[in-house]
Amino acid sequence: MKRFGLFAQGALLSGLFLSAPACSVYDSRENCPQGIRVEAYSKSNCDVDTLYPEAITDLRYYLFDEQNRLVTATDDKGVKLRSNYTHTIETASHGIYTVVACSNLDEALFEMPSSGKAIQTKEDLMFRLRGQDGRAMSLHGKRIYYGESPAVYLPDPAEYGSVYKTTGVNLQEQTNRITITVEGLARAQAYEVSIQSVGTSLSYEGKVKEGDLLEYPAASHTVRDGVLESMFTTLTLTTGFQTMLVIRDSRTRAEVYRGDLLGTLLLKNPEVNLDCDHDFNIRFTAADQCDCGTYVMMEIWVNNWLVHSYATDL
Repeated sequence: MKRFGLFAQGALLSGLFLSAPACSVYDSRENCPQGIRVEAYSKSNCDVDTLYPEAITDLRYYLFDEQNRLVTATDDKGVKLRSNYTHTIETASHGIYTVVACSNLDEALFEMPSSGKAIQTKEDLMFRLRGQDGRAMSLHGKRIYYGESPAVYLPDPAEYGSVYKTTGVNLQEQTNRITITVEGLARAQAYEVSIQSVGTSLSYEGKVKEGDLLEYPAASHTVRDGVLESMFTTLTLTTGFQTMLVIRDSRTRAEVYRGDLLGTLLLKNPEVNLDCDHDFNIRFTAADQCDCGTYVMMEIWVNNWLVHSYATDL
């Protein structure tokens, strides 16, 4: 019986030893790696399922402590998001952390804080769209994503050993694509469309902030069969920041239309949800009232919804 008891005790001690953390209290701190495993995905209020956008091809991660101070910044290039995607960020200290992630924020297009001493807190994360002579850099082909994780607590490795916690970052798109068509202009090739906005900065919260007044360049501008078409990519459209759509003579700059892109146009369509919709089609039908180049917009359609009719708005 005594021999059996000794064997049982030895087995119990062996089991306890095997179940101890790989990095015990007797190891040096350097031997106790810990960190956060970040899962990245996208799901808006309108999405039923979790999405993994193909447009996200690179991600930059910023790790902040509970005082919102930057701990580290890392990159993951050549990303292909999927359900089992994770990115590991290691840290030597215990505490409460959050992760901010962004994708496709190009330094050629934005004035960006660097990953060094320029960033000390979350408030230092401000991305300002570059411009020259009042014209913004073209965002054509860009889909910018931004998100922040819930807070994660990492315990003291000296007490708990190596601990890796998993959190998620819901990346929300911060860009819009807008196609403008204008019918009824006698010399359509002589006109151009302009979008002007002061909402040209992106904060650490992933929200558009006021910046310089900039004019977005058209990604394409064509005239076919007398119909003018211009396509734009902008930072996400947000109420509270005036964004104007202008149709004008490209030579004289005389305007035939000026209106608030949100208040006068997009949000007149009750089906538009700025949190979920990122692609818009706006169609104008113009008429010269006196054969003298004085135009009235007879109809304006937003995503096939009539938001203005001259006949009924008189």
